[in-house]
Amino acid sequence: MKNKRIFLVGADTGGHVVPVFTLAEELEKEKNIEVFVFGVGSEIEKKFYSKLKNSRYLKIVAGKSQFGSPFSKVTAFCKSIIGLVQCKYYILKFRPQVIFLKGNYATIPMALAARILFCPVIIHESDAIIGRSNKYISKFAKKTFVSYPVEIYHLPIKNIKYSGPILRPEYSAKNIRQQQNILPKILILGGSQGAHKINELIFASIKELSSGYQIVHQTGNQDIKVAEEKKKELPLDIQNNYQPMTFIENVFRSIIDADLIVSRASSSIFEYAAFQKATILIPYPYASLDHQKANAKYFANKNATVMIEE
Repeated sequence: MKNKRIFLVGADTGGHVVPVFTLAEELEKEKNIEVFVFGVGSEIEKKFYSKLKNSRYLKIVAGKSQFGSPFSKVTAFCKSIIGLVQCKYYILKFRPQVIFLKGNYATIPMALAARILFCPVIIHESDAIIGRSNKYISKFAKKTFVSYPVEIYHLPIKNIKYSGPILRPEYSAKNIRQQQNILPKILILGGSQGAHKINELIFASIKELSSGYQIVHQTGNQDIKVAEEKKKELPLDIQNNYQPMTFIENVFRSIIDADLIVSRASSSIFEYAAFQKATILIPYPYASLDHQKANAKYFANKNATVMIEE
């Protein structure tokens, strides 16, 4: 039997990369399916996609032009044209049966190439407000899958279908955690790149927090040195209660172990909900279309989280 070929595009951030990585892992278990994963070459892509056993990881060029000077917008446009040519080449070379796109700017060149070459496209939206890229692509996509109930989107999108979020297999289990720690554990997350405002909030109260809790803090690259200095300033008897790190590699284990999670309001909300974790969500106020606030409000209105605006 001839192998089926599937393209998966998820790039740049954890919210786009991890779902594609999860989907690729599941597809690798199927016989007669070849998986091709596309990204823009970000560090988080390399961390995850390098773990795939039988999928091919290919880099494409894409331009991010939402904000910036006229020059940066022209540069982004030129990159997108290069990306379009690359994607047309890959589609013609490998002839995929379907292309799966996980939102953001990096999917546009592949979506346009697929439309030109009449290759079917399906997309997935993680947020309560459909992003700009997905909103555009949905006009010609074969199917648009969404994480929240269809009716909250208030969009006349043809072929929209509720699928729920794409979660790691580890999140399907309940009550996995075995309580081994005396102190309750607080997990601080600001997305794969950290969140400076959340970090500042934690730094200002780290002594009080570390006195009564274990703190696992994903700071991102920007604030890790400050966090390490803050740890050194703590009394010796509570220093080990504060564990700052640039990036948490095995974040699902940290989520399982946490009693409380303080986080932005990206698609990771579903991972917290899968384990019924108490959460404080601080939406990123400059997110595209203010989708993080919409995500947090949906859960807060159902008394499933506490939302604090930055």
